[in-house]
Amino acid sequence: MNSSLRRWAQEHRDGLIVMGSFVASVFFGGVIIALFGANPVEAYRSMFIGALGDQDAVLATLAKWVPLLLATFAISVAFNGGMWNIGAEGQLYVGAFAAAWIGLTFGGLPGIVLMPLAIVAGLGAAATWAWIPAKLNLDGGLNIVVLTIMLNSLGTLATQALTVGPYAGKEVAAGATDRIPEAMRFAKLTDFSNLNTGIFLAVGAVVVVTVLMLFTVRGYDWKMCRLNGRFARYGGVNVRKVQMSAMLLSGVLAGLAGVLLVMGDQYRFRTAISPGYTWTGMILAMMVAYHPVGGIGVSLIYAIMESGALEMELLTDVPVEVVQIVMCLAVLFVAAGFSIANRLASRLRED
Repeated sequence: MNSSLRRWAQEHRDGLIVMGSFVASVFFGGVIIALFGANPVEAYRSMFIGALGDQDAVLATLAKWVPLLLATFAISVAFNGGMWNIGAEGQLYVGAFAAAWIGLTFGGLPGIVLMPLAIVAGLGAAATWAWIPAKLNLDGGLNIVVLTIMLNSLGTLATQALTVGPYAGKEVAAGATDRIPEAMRFAKLTDFSNLNTGIFLAVGAVVVVTVLMLFTVRGYDWKMCRLNGRFARYGGVNVRKVQMSAMLLSGVLAGLAGVLLVMGDQYRFRTAISPGYTWTGMILAMMVAYHPVGGIGVSLIYAIMESGALEMELLTDVPVEVVQIVMCLAVLFVAAGFSIANRLASRLRED
């Protein structure tokens, strides 16, 4: 019995560490809530009521979930291919602006042409923004982290400069373009929520990527390149091609998040169209060790916590920043858990 339990624990080690870390972070978050003089149980209860208490709350939570889901997957795909995509935020901005530009420039086209054209332009622009650092890294040996960080800033600043310059809206506040044509907008699912039909495109993309990562040869190649690129090369894998595909797909997912923000939520490009979705996605992806199924779950949990945080603050006077504290603690506990588990495994092998 003990040996079978030990074997089960070894097989599910990563999942147990992630789940244990999240439980610990929620516990310590409750301690912080208690320091504010509030009841942790009541605070968490008000959070969940605010996020899931009725249909409108659920739809609002799902609307928050979509960009977080895509951002989490954008980071996870790149890492699984052995690439660090620190520039996903810039790719999101470039993709979002490209979609808005299509609408502002070719607004007279029928929707059946305009909508797919804007989507393709947004995804293509974001993929190109991911291809540049990947090309320089894989062919020139330049540091991928430095490259993506620099292009991240360049992408966000360039699109912001265009938005306050030649593409500044004429009847809106500074920092936004004019609205895109109605023909290229994703339809709202209800009148009282920002959730729109773009969620089906996002979920479809996530399902495809999950299947790629877990059940295909390409997903296996990504994993091999991440774990040991030299071994993968000796095994006949085209490491450069595989890693480039991971980076491009990462850019496409980040770009899709930007496209959906323009075409389904904001209906225009804004200089602050993203409150840091991909940076949050990076934290969430790290928390579940970049696993796709874990990414779906943790992004939804975070969306629930973030959506209900305002209700918690209103009812208990606990600041919404507690949500960020809980998630950051979870990442720290996950990192510590993996480190301890690896050290224990090394000692057992030595014995």
